Amino acid sequence: MSILEVKGLSKHFGGVAALSNLDLTIEEGEIRGIIGPNGAGKTTLFNVISGVYRPTSGQIFYMMGKRIDGLASSKIAEMGLVRTFQRTSLYDNFTVLKNVTVARHLHARENIFGVLAGTFKRMEEENIQKALEIVEFMGLGLLKNELATNLPHGHQRALGIAIALACEPRVLLLDEPLTGMTPTEKEKMIELIKKVHQQGITVLIVEHDMKSVMKLCHYISVLDFGELLVEGTPDEIQNDETVINAYLGTEDITSLGGEKVAT
Repeated sequence: MSILEVKGLSKHFGGVAALSNLDLTIEEGEIRGIIGPNGAGKTTLFNVISGVYRPTSGQIFYMMGKRIDGLASSKIAEMGLVRTFQRTSLYDNFTVLKNVTVARHLHARENIFGVLAGTFKRMEEENIQKALEIVEFMGLGLLKNELATNLPHGHQRALGIAIALACEPRVLLLDEPLTGMTPTEKEKMIELIKKVHQQGITVLIVEHDMKSVMKLCHYISVLDFGELLVEGTPDEIQNDETVINAYLGTEDITSLGGEKVAT
């Protein structure tokens, strides 16, 4: 059953079409990779889906056909469709635990009525406990009192995902979560993403590291110049001549372990 559907989606910046009449269907419970060369429209797609940009045309449907195109990003996040960014957004001078607790506050939207009703203290305790569970889940428990600015890059990326989890996503959009990581950090992050997925969260991932994409994703959509080029399983994508010509290249395919296809 589909949890997210994009129909005829276009986004223009002046005379440039970053997305052009794009159709995409994401099944609930999958890990979907979105790949393509620089300028293919991958991050723009995430920005439009998550409400950062309004589409020029087209429709986006989420969970039982609810139309979300044009909604504010905060409203979309409240509905359980949450994204991370290429550059992790952290409160550098907050601890790991406080970063996640603040995200819980923003999601819970405590207000003056709760304070007047005497429920604020209880909500605060619940938010801290939930934040601590998320921090532990992401393998950051020993660093819960460390300032975010002092974390190594890999741990900062993990904290970014922890912050997204604090918003209780049904669908999590990960924008280049492996950027700048060492091979060891990448392996750890892949395992963390798998753990997140095992919690029943549908994952969409934009990533340039093709070995990791092929290892992690159930299904892959390839974009080129804002259009859907082809879709398929990792094996199908590695051996698709159209993808090889437009993006991966025969040498890249060979390095991924796929068969070298004549071009």
